[in-house]
Amino acid sequence: MVTKLSKLSCTPKKDEREQQGDKFTNLFIRNLPADYTEDQLVELFQPFGAINSATIQPKGGAGFVSYKDHESAAKAIEETNMKLKINGQTILVSPHVYKKESELQPKDSSLNPIVQNQKEMFKSNMYVKFIPKGVTQQEVEEKFSQAGTILSVKLKDYEVNYNGEKFTSYQIGYVLYEDVKCAQKCI
Repeated sequence: MVTKLSKLSCTPKKDEREQQGDKFTNLFIRNLPADYTEDQLVELFQPFGAINSATIQPKGGAGFVSYKDHESAAKAIEETNMKLKINGQTILVSPHVYKKESELQPKDSSLNPIVQNQKEMFKSNMYVKFIPKGVTQQEVEEKFSQAGTILSVKLKDYEVNYNGEKFTSYQIGYVLYEDVKCAQKCI
């Protein structure tokens, strides 16, 4: 059963965030289908606990879920991150790090919580350049799966702007493997 949630803000008050520490309740979800709805997001994450709110980013492909308690949020990450596929794409789920919290960290990017989340999440992600225009996502997945289990493949045209006109001569791709060993084998 999907319940319609009112549009509540996912952002707790500053003093609540400071007390929260490692007890996060807000999640950031990536790799969702572009047409995914807030109702579908609620239906997907409601089995893990009571939800305060769920929001899809305007451009699609990502969303936020705010739980009432930390245990529910932690269980949702454990059960879904890199383990659940929607329309053939593995979703990526991590604690949401607020921009203000990130700005309070030292300038050393290795200590920045957003950078740390990204490094951990995408440590087995491959960037592939010069893929011919006619190659499909399925063909890329078939070829690269020889190196190991693939969680996600994304292709997009590489556009060059020349005298105000855009030209596409090839594609670029992102291949996310299950682990670093598979990515290393691919290289």
